[in-house]
Amino acid sequence: MFPIADKTIGQLCRENESLLIFPYCIDDTDDRIGESSVVSILNTDDSEKVKISTGNIMGFIGIGNLQVKIQSRFDEGHDDYLLHYMLQKVLSFSLFDLSHNNEQEDVFDFMMFMFPYFLKNALRQGIYREYQIHKYNNSNVKGTIDLGRHIAHNVPFAGKVAYSTREYCQDNTMTELIRHTIEFMKKKKYGKAVLDIDKETIDNVKLIIEQTPSYNENERNSILNRNLRMKCHPYYTEYRPLRSLCLQILRMEELKYGESDDEVYGILFDGAWLWEEYVNTILRNYGFAHPENKRSKGGIYLFEDKSGIRYPDFYKKDVVLDAKYKRLGSYEDVAKVGRDDIHQIISYVNALKAKKGGFVSPLEKKQEITPTKHIKGTDYSTLSIFGIEICKSAASYAEFCEMMKENENDFVESLNMNEYENI
Repeated sequence: MFPIADKTIGQLCRENESLLIFPYCIDDTDDRIGESSVVSILNTDDSEKVKISTGNIMGFIGIGNLQVKIQSRFDEGHDDYLLHYMLQKVLSFSLFDLSHNNEQEDVFDFMMFMFPYFLKNALRQGIYREYQIHKYNNSNVKGTIDLGRHIAHNVPFAGKVAYSTREYCQDNTMTELIRHTIEFMKKKKYGKAVLDIDKETIDNVKLIIEQTPSYNENERNSILNRNLRMKCHPYYTEYRPLRSLCLQILRMEELKYGESDDEVYGILFDGAWLWEEYVNTILRNYGFAHPENKRSKGGIYLFEDKSGIRYPDFYKKDVVLDAKYKRLGSYEDVAKVGRDDIHQIISYVNALKAKKGGFVSPLEKKQEITPTKHIKGTDYSTLSIFGIEICKSAASYAEFCEMMKENENDFVESLNMNEYENI
């Protein structure tokens, strides 16, 4: 693990294009995951042993024959239900089965599950187009005459001229890569079902097929090699993560059996970002705004002259909430929460003149009482620790989903029915 340990995620991504981090723009995340490491190796009192620690990152990472699966610190067992459940809610896709025979199949199937989401984001920017050189030999000359090819094919002259043109077209190395991925997935266990998962995905697959008439299954290796170099297009930004995912899916056999011993590959998720977006899938149904720092949308101002813009995670008329992927559920006293987190939420409460502020964190067990305190200097504002209990006893993924829905209802009820027993 030394090739990946103690290196920043940003460095690993720059050195290894087969490593995909989500969200893709890691420099734009609030917790700056690009500056953190996937794993750290620490010394212990025993010279023969080391301690491995991870941060907020979840997912899969591999190098050669070594594969590491990092699951949520709030999950138990080896099924990693919580990661799959949050992704299913946030990215709006369905999982079919989480009973796999080995980790390699788990990683591979997981990548295919992500394909529709990345394809949708890319095609919302339009079908990818780039300039291609096309060679012709006919009487309708409209490009650069190729003398060598003309002499080879058109002597004696019979009315045809060999020429080439540079055309801006949709059938190119990028769309061909996506087409090869689609055809590859059709032959896999879950691939066909993934491609038929919803109408938008079906339409997107159909569009790619229509726009790649020159597709040839035998050219897969050629298309792969021509896409190994990153294309930095100023407009088609969403095609970059899609390209990386397609390369991983098509090269999975090569990667997982160690044919590329030094290449780091995998797909990782920022746990703090994923938790916040998961909480949003619940709160947006109850009128909560979810400001977007990256797009500078939905912020609030701390000062009367509309300066000091800030972006709370969630707020509505009398409530402001901050999602925290931390173990706050064990705290019986709000004052034990980190000072920076408390200062942040109190500034939001004051700016919005909210009656209720709080943190939303994963819970390892159900709260009997919601820890709550009055904020000094106010007659009305309180600060609480809310949370969503993470199911520990589910025998299957389907059961886990059902139990999580019940726990989400309990969370919503705690926001509305909080009687502040600890005030």
